[in-house]
Amino acid sequence: MARTGRFSHARMMGALVASVAMALSTTSAATAQTTAPASIRDADPQMLLGWASHDLSTMAAEEAAFGRANGMLSTYVDFVQSPQFPHSYADAAAARGSALLIAWEPWDWSRPADQQPEFAPRRIAAGAYDAQLKAWLREAATRTADAEIIVRFAPEMDDSTRPWSSQAGKNATTTPTDYIAMWRHVYALKQAIAPQLVFLWNPLNYGAGPYPFESYYPGAAHVDALALDGFNWGEARPQSPGWQSTEDVFGFTRSDGPVVRLKKLAAGKPWGIAEAASAPDDPTSFLSGGSQYAAWGTWVFQWPENPPYEATADDWITQEGWSRMLIRRARDAGASFVNFFHTVKETDWRLTDTAVGRRVFDEAG
Repeated sequence: MARTGRFSHARMMGALVASVAMALSTTSAATAQTTAPASIRDADPQMLLGWASHDLSTMAAEEAAFGRANGMLSTYVDFVQSPQFPHSYADAAAARGSALLIAWEPWDWSRPADQQPEFAPRRIAAGAYDAQLKAWLREAATRTADAEIIVRFAPEMDDSTRPWSSQAGKNATTTPTDYIAMWRHVYALKQAIAPQLVFLWNPLNYGAGPYPFESYYPGAAHVDALALDGFNWGEARPQSPGWQSTEDVFGFTRSDGPVVRLKKLAAGKPWGIAEAASAPDDPTSFLSGGSQYAAWGTWVFQWPENPPYEATADDWITQEGWSRMLIRRARDAGASFVNFFHTVKETDWRLTDTAVGRRVFDEAG
C-alpha cells in the first residue's frame, strides 16, 4: 500500500519518550532501553507486534491507549518528498528497544506512478541513483547498533501502481527481470555499506499485475527476510471482493495461499506480515437485505469459516476478531512479526476504540 502522507520526523524525542513512559502502566520506553533491541532474526520465538501510525505523536497516544509499547515502529520514505533517513524514528525505536520497519520507495509520492520513467528499475540497476542510495545507506549504517532496522525496498512489486511494477501505465515495459536486477544492485550496495540492515522482500498477497510474486524473487543470496501485505477490504472500495477472513486474505493453510507460497521461498529465513488491516465492521450487513447477505447469508452467525481459529462469527466478521485471528494464525504459522497498517487512508483501518485495541494486542501476550 502506498504511503499515507508525509510522516512527521521533527518531533522532540525526549518529550515523546517521557510522555510514553508516564502513560504506559506495564511497558515503558524508559524500561525498554535496558533490554536488548528486538530482532526478527534471533532464535527467540516471540513474534514482534507493531503498527504504523500517522506520526510519532499519534503513535505515543496509541501506545497509551493500548497499554503497550509499539514493538515494531513503521514509517515510509521516498526518493523525492522524504528522501532522508528517518532518524527520529530510529531514536524512538531505540528508546523502546523496538525494531524499525522502513518502506524505502524509489519514486516521487506526489506524482502519478505511470508518469515517472526516471525511476524505472533498469535505471536504478544501472547506477543512476547510486549517490543517493549510498548516502542513505551510510546514514542507516550509523543506526544499526541502536535498533534492528528492516528495510522494505520497493515493496508490493506484484501490484500495478508503482514505477517498479510491471504494469504501471499502459505503456510500461518493466519486467520481473528488471526488478530483480534493481534489487540485486541495491542489495549489493547495502552489503558493502550497511550489512547489518535487514533487507525485506515484500510482495502483495495476490497483487494486480501480470506476474505472480515468485517471478520477482531475487534469490536467497540477495534477501535477508520476506513479508506479505494483505487487507480485508470489506466495503471500503467498490471493486473490493467484500468481507474476507484472514484465511481468505493470506491463505495460511492452502497450497496456493500467499503465506504457504512465501514460506517456500523463505526456506528458513525470517518472514512476517508487513502491512495488514481489516476495514471497519458492520455485522448487520450479513443479515437479510444487507450488502454481504447475497455472498454469505446469515449462516456466518452460526458457523465459523475456519475452525478451530474462528470459534464464533465475531472472530472473523468484526474488525477486532479479524485482527486477533491474524495475530493467532501468523504466530502459529511461524511468522517473526506482524505489523498493522493503523491509519486512515482508503478507509479507517485503525482499531480506534481503546477496549477493542487492547483486546487485539493482548492476543500476542
